[in-house]
Amino acid sequence: MIKSIFYVALLVLLCGLNACINNYKKKPDLRESFSYKDSRPFGTSVGYSILKKMYPENNIEINKQSFADNYGWDSDTASLYINISKNYYFTERDAESLMRFIYKGNTAFICAAYFDTLLLKRLYCKQNKQTLSSYNSFTSFKNTTVRYNDHLALYNQTYSYYYLPFKNYFSEINGSYARIIGYNEESKANFFVFMWGKGRIYFHNEPRALSNYFLLTKNNYLYLQEMLQMMPSNPDKIYWDNYYSNKNYARGNNDASSTIGTLMKYPPLAKAFFIAAGLLLLYIFFNSKRRQRIVPLLKKPENSSIAFAEAIAGLYLNKKDNKIIAEKIITYFNEHVRTKLFIAGNVNDEGYAELLSRKSGVQPEVINELVVHVKRIQKVVKVTDEQLLKLNELTEKFFKI
Repeated sequence: MIKSIFYVALLVLLCGLNACINNYKKKPDLRESFSYKDSRPFGTSVGYSILKKMYPENNIEINKQSFADNYGWDSDTASLYINISKNYYFTERDAESLMRFIYKGNTAFICAAYFDTLLLKRLYCKQNKQTLSSYNSFTSFKNTTVRYNDHLALYNQTYSYYYLPFKNYFSEINGSYARIIGYNEESKANFFVFMWGKGRIYFHNEPRALSNYFLLTKNNYLYLQEMLQMMPSNPDKIYWDNYYSNKNYARGNNDASSTIGTLMKYPPLAKAFFIAAGLLLLYIFFNSKRRQRIVPLLKKPENSSIAFAEAIAGLYLNKKDNKIIAEKIITYFNEHVRTKLFIAGNVNDEGYAELLSRKSGVQPEVINELVVHVKRIQKVVKVTDEQLLKLNELTEKFFKI
């Protein structure tokens, strides 16, 4: 009774685990890549497609370099640069190049959950970012909204979806050069434009509002369309950033809590860090080979079938039932012939002895004697000790040859 209860409980547990595994596989991939090639919920392939439809005459160039290294941009005066990423990390040279790019009359739209303080300090702006630790896992999911400034909205509506709430906002905005364009659900500014020289920069700190999941919910695609209508209607060139969206550490971040970011700010320290890391890997590789334990020799597997047959035969031998012992020996012999020599038959078949001799390589005389003896034992009711010993001797001789 106790065993039955245990097996039932074990079966229920296995079924529950299997259901959990199946449900886990069905969950969507919620990683926030914001890549223009990514069709997952938090990729931006939908936004990229909308951009191409809004600017059908323009060829969108994918940027794979930093601002400081894009020397060809120095001659642009009416181009559009777009970035959608989780983090937006800059260096001093990048920030200077961006400001020159804007000053000449170009436009930049930058959407990121976290902006490097190095860039915001130049504009006298500050950001308040909600970290994942501030959310209580799935219990924080809710219908959350974003909207435009009432004086700028074309469709006069809010845009919502069910996920982690939009709580990022800019706590300080330079009122002399900037204008607020949009708000989060708490009516705090999360979208503004900064005028500089002949150009302007748009800052938005909720990249999830431009993700595939958000834009495909209800009619939220209008949120991006309305946003793009604020950009230049006929730019000379359009650049979609694929460089800063892949940066995972801040080279220009002044936040002392980022150890790697602090090292990367100084080229000599960065080189020393990578050299030390490389030497450590080499030490681990060569030292592990030098101290590797000797591989033990594996013993040749023993044929346990013979030992098993002998053990079974010993049990019947104690009962003095020679007939059963002889049948077990014959059964083992037939099984060996069937599995090892692939002969499906028995001693009563015509031509069996000749076929067995040819495939096993045992002399015909030995095979014939064994076959005759097996037939004789199968016909008698009682097997004498002499007949049993003779059968064992013949089979052992067959196996040893």
